[in-house]
Parts: sequence; structure tokens; C-alpha cells
Amino acid sequence: MEFIPAGEIIGNDHQVRTVAIALNPHIPGGEYRFIDTYCSESGCDCRKSMIQVLHNDKLVSIINYGWESAAFYKNWMKSDENDATMPSMTGASVDISSPNLVDPAGVLSLFNALLDDNWAAKFKLHYKKFKSVINKRSK
Repeated sequence: MEFIPAGEIIGNDHQVRTVAIALNPHIPGGEYRFIDTYCSESGCDCRKSMIQVLHNDKLVSIINYGWESAAFYKNWMKSDENDATMPSMTGASVDISSPNLVDPAGVLSLFNALLDDNWAAKFKLHYKKFKSVINKRSK
């Protein structure tokens, strides 16, 4: 399954979140951009984003963000309710493939500090638009 930046599929309907950090004890100062990517597999309904985090235009981290409940993901993955091996997909976490060029805990902390209801709603909206285009293309 390939994750593609939302802007490549939904164009002008997409916005990249950018913040400038001056003083932070855990991550270097500079500009951070959060580019949401989504699964390009037609018919997949994973309801998550893999967010590429760029620091001064260099990929430094990848964050998984799933906005549904743990019960949703267990059902979606057809996992037993007591399966302790199932990865947590709810909320934000640093992806196993992340380059971690800045402190992962610091990047995750920044992401969580920025995540409000408006930004969470944008992820859901971008996902819906993205998946609509992907599913139409596959028909």
C-alpha cells in the first residue's frame, strides 16, 4: 500500500500546515511542515494519515495519525479483541519507517500540541476527498 501526499490527488483543496519554531529544548528551531499522505489503494478504508514532517525542507520524521477508535481498527484489521500484537493505530505515533533526524518524542510532542479539532477535521476532509478521487479512478 502506497501513501501519496494529499495535494497530488486533491490539488488546491489541500493545505500543508507550516509552523516556525524558535526555541524548543527538544527539537531544532526552524520551519516545520506537515504533509498529510493517504493510502492510494482503492477500496481501503484505513482512516489514517501518514504525515511527513519536514524541517527546513528536509524530511525528518513520519507520524501515523489514526482518528478512529481502537475498536474501529480492531474490526478493520479483523483482529481478536484480546490480540496484544495488534499495533495501536488510534492517535498519533512515530512510524517505524521514520528517519528520526530530529528527536522523535519532540516531533510527536509538537504534532500533538498543534492538533486541535480544526486540524483533525481537515485530516478527515482530505481523506474523504482523496479516497473519493482514488475510488473513482479505479472504476
